[in-house]
Amino acid sequence: TDYSSIMFDYAVLDRPIVVHADDWETFRASRGAYLDVTARPPGHVTRSERELTWLFESGAWRDGESAALRADFRARFCEFEDGRAAERVVRTLLLGEAMPATGAARIPGPSVGSDQLTRSS
Repeated sequence: TDYSSIMFDYAVLDRPIVVHADDWETFRASRGAYLDVTARPPGHVTRSERELTWLFESGAWRDGESAALRADFRARFCEFEDGRAAERVVRTLLLGEAMPATGAARIPGPSVGSDQLTRSS
């Protein structure tokens, strides 16, 4: 990826990510950025086509360092991306269930069937 939000989707899927940042300074100066994706990237960062080519040819794009960078990124940005966001919305907004205050406790237990998502009288 360059600076596309697709990196978040790939992080959720735990797929290797390479950030090709050949124009990072120009991009950041002209468009702005919410975070410096090169400081704590979701995978290896390349700054030239030569580096990018080497990374793919060598297989380093999927090495242990890549996995560690991705794990750090996932811990920071994908905490609640467990495939059950719609269930949490239904439970909170339609069923009126309170969500715990913080952390992993906010992720509900096992998924329930659609027949169990009705409000009891």
